[in-house]
Amino acid sequence: MGSNYAFIRAQFEPKQKHTTLPQKGTAMKKGILISPLFPDGLYWGMKHALNMLGKNITAYPPLGALTFAALMPQDEWEFQLIDFNVKKPTNAEMKKIIESADAVFISAMNVQRESIIHLLKEPAYGTSTPIVLGGPMASTYRDIILEPETKDDQILHNGIDFLAWGEAAPWIKLLCEALDRNPVHSATKPHLFIPQRVLDEPSGSRKYLRDQEIFKPLSNIPVPRWDLIDRKNYRSMMMQTTAGCRFRCNFCDIVQFNGGFARAKDKTTVKQELQAIYNTGFTGMVFTVDDNFVSDPEAMEAILEVMIEFQRQHNYPFKFITQASVDLGKDDFAHLIELMVQAGFKGVFLGVENPDPVALKEMGKIQNLKTKPEKTVRKLQKKGIEVFAGFIYGSDADTKHTAQGIVDFSKKSKIFNSMTGKLSPMPHTPLYVEMKNQGRLIKVDAFGNNVASNLGFKPKMGEADFQEGYLHIIRSLFDMDPIYERAKSVVSGVDTNIFDKGRIRYGELRAAVISMYKQGRTKGLRFDPRYWSLIKEGISEDNRMKIWALDELGSLKNILQLINEPKSGSISLDEYLSAQFERMINPARQAFIRFDLAQELDQIAEFFSEIQNSIKQGSLSRENALKIYKGSATYFQTCVKMARFPGCNLIKSLRLAITGLHFNKIAQGILSDESMSQELI
Repeated sequence: MGSNYAFIRAQFEPKQKHTTLPQKGTAMKKGILISPLFPDGLYWGMKHALNMLGKNITAYPPLGALTFAALMPQDEWEFQLIDFNVKKPTNAEMKKIIESADAVFISAMNVQRESIIHLLKEPAYGTSTPIVLGGPMASTYRDIILEPETKDDQILHNGIDFLAWGEAAPWIKLLCEALDRNPVHSATKPHLFIPQRVLDEPSGSRKYLRDQEIFKPLSNIPVPRWDLIDRKNYRSMMMQTTAGCRFRCNFCDIVQFNGGFARAKDKTTVKQELQAIYNTGFTGMVFTVDDNFVSDPEAMEAILEVMIEFQRQHNYPFKFITQASVDLGKDDFAHLIELMVQAGFKGVFLGVENPDPVALKEMGKIQNLKTKPEKTVRKLQKKGIEVFAGFIYGSDADTKHTAQGIVDFSKKSKIFNSMTGKLSPMPHTPLYVEMKNQGRLIKVDAFGNNVASNLGFKPKMGEADFQEGYLHIIRSLFDMDPIYERAKSVVSGVDTNIFDKGRIRYGELRAAVISMYKQGRTKGLRFDPRYWSLIKEGISEDNRMKIWALDELGSLKNILQLINEPKSGSISLDEYLSAQFERMINPARQAFIRFDLAQELDQIAEFFSEIQNSIKQGSLSRENALKIYKGSATYFQTCVKMARFPGCNLIKSLRLAITGLHFNKIAQGILSDESMSQELI
């Protein structure tokens, strides 16, 4: 592995060892992959919405665990996945499963900590199977597992045998060797796999973030083991195209173990991963879980081209969502947004964090100062891409009045998914080290859950003002009245494009019916006027879209008459005709990309470059003019189809209503927890 990597063992008590090592050709080893339970009260868990789709459906599959299974030697290990978020076995069932295995592998975030503690304290307790923990929890929270401070920390310490820092790929060989030497669980100090340089740096250091010996290229990463899941249990699928981020936000722990620069997968690998998801029979939302989708713009352009080609060849089976930095709205990146539209991206999570420039500077959020977040939001919305925004409340620059700024930004920018959490100082980040040195950290078990009632630090504004401001945000954004108002603004304010087929599947139809029954009525009234006003807005927007598209088609008929006039083989363009053909270029280009599979992307680009040059020269061949007309007509005809009942905007209205119910339930839980917390104080 090279001198930069260390398998930290010297200071640990020796584990029990094999009396006899298994020989090649013997039976396959059995590994159990466990995805621990996520708490109910999370914005992105969508539990209250997913309940309408049916039983045993959760938001996302455990991509990290499935990738780890693919990295392990396939001729030595066989795997079974137990996803507690789909269906949790009883303690007795789980104990039998653990006892039958050669090793248990857990991939988790710290927000899943409670589920892991229960696993170790109940079904895993007393078994002899070694347990390995990887994922963000093992990386960021390794210290409290290695050096426990509380009873729950001690359970983790005694129950886990191995911790794997960062990505799994560098540790596979060493981990397999370690499991051969230590096949039986021991309640001694866990072994830690971590690069020596990371250990040598002081906590919070970022000097190693560009070390290419630590953060290797994402080459030879196999396709995740999708055969281990039933894709019907998941609302969305996941894939990763890059890792790492070029920015240095002081609160972010992800760069600490994923690296401070972008590492992109090659085009062949991206295509293979798309094909693998498609081969499961899945169609629908795919979350590209890159740390920052545009951290390497050049690489992302190449990846988007692969995604576009795949979507075109398979009739656009996927809708993509991702997370990106606010500088996606830079003029230099306009072409990337256009490519994202053509690839079928329907949503982007932006780390807006705070509308206050002073707070952003304190966070190290320089990208949000150089590019105005509201500018990026509007650019995406005009292209038919909905914006999900993350906000952080509680920085040293914040006051209780900052809360209203967050509320105003969300409303003005027409952001429905305004996920506001409390500032959470994560171990090994500069923010954490600074607050630790100031004596401001508070030990809490729910660290990593930024909506939990307990606060992990002493805010400068004082706890009373902090709580007042935070609860103001929650009430102002997630009471049902503001939820419905923002939903209506999204329906009317976020444009539509033809790369969204607007399908409605059986589960979604079922959810829509349940939504109408549950949300469309109130206790005191037969109908909830807020709900039906949102539905009406969706229907009205579909009607407006249909009328607009039909008007455009009518205007095109006049152009067709000029094209068909039996004169020469070319059309002389006056100022009026030049303007008309200029207007037709963009819809025609989109139609070509969406429907003309006989042409490659570069051929389409070359054709439209030729068209634009011809328009500038004032003359256009009748053949090319007819192609532009047909493409433009196809675009508007598609818009008419998308607006037919149930139209794309009505479907959007129903989706927002269901999502809004989930957010409201989360808000009720937060307000209830905060009320109880105040009583305890």
